[in-house]
Amino acid sequence: FSPGDACKVVRFLVEGRLLYVHGHRLEEELTLSRGHCVSEAVLWTLWEHCGVLASLSDGSCALLESDSFEEIVKLYPMVTWLSVLYSRQFIIHLNKNIMSDIVEPPAVQEWEPEAIVAIAKESGADLPFEDELPSHCSPQVVKACVLLSQDVAAHGLDENRPHHGFTVIIGEENALSTCGKSGFNPFQGHDVRVIKNDGSVCKETIETMRRNAFHTDGAIVVDGLSGRVVASSWFVGDIRLGGMEGGARSRSARAVAQQAGGCYVIKCSEDSKGKLILHLGTKARVFNSELKTKDVGAPGSCQMAKDSGTTCNAKTSL
Repeated sequence: FSPGDACKVVRFLVEGRLLYVHGHRLEEELTLSRGHCVSEAVLWTLWEHCGVLASLSDGSCALLESDSFEEIVKLYPMVTWLSVLYSRQFIIHLNKNIMSDIVEPPAVQEWEPEAIVAIAKESGADLPFEDELPSHCSPQVVKACVLLSQDVAAHGLDENRPHHGFTVIIGEENALSTCGKSGFNPFQGHDVRVIKNDGSVCKETIETMRRNAFHTDGAIVVDGLSGRVVASSWFVGDIRLGGMEGGARSRSARAVAQQAGGCYVIKCSEDSKGKLILHLGTKARVFNSELKTKDVGAPGSCQMAKDSGTTCNAKTSL
């Protein structure tokens, strides 16, 4: 084939040798041998060949037609789901490099978590990274923040307004003060906490944060031990640790997770209806499951706490 030719098949070299020359890198020649795959991209997107492929010896190739592949995959739901997962990662990987018919598959360790789709919500899932939490992050506080974030992601803001994406940072308050700052901070001077004295989530706090925190551009900062909401509209000062991929919010989330002695960072995309991206240090995971709530109450239990005499620290004067 030649550059610009429409592609309909993937070629798997069985015997012999092939020569590939990229249309924009004529000085680079690739000699392909048994096992090489040519034009895998056609399985995942519309594709035109980017270079010249010629034979250097007698041999044979096995061909896989993209249309036939799609028809077979659709017969099996699990295979379809896995193919969707992989195709998203392949396209992200492809777009990071010069388009070519010869592409090494993206390593699983380098998959972008935001492109991963959940199959179904797992019931009673453990808190991701719970065994690796730093000493300044209480599991109860982190779980409360995850539950609160899932509630806002699924149900939106006050007055039925949709959320537009948000980030919640759980860490050590004093250490975080050296990593960034907040512009207008409505929580300064108020004792609003994501957990009550019994460790459960308070409905008053959720409603207060819906009105004053989740609609802002910056992040929400929560102290990891006390559960006190430290700030909203908070911006990290240095996002270099967040890499170069993704938008400012994604890069900031990855960066601050590695600062201030390690932070648990919850990121929610604008189009999410419950799915969260969780970061701790350099690790990241997509979370779209029902969290185990053995030691932390579900959102909305504040009235029950009042009836039983349990106090709630949230102030509604904001």
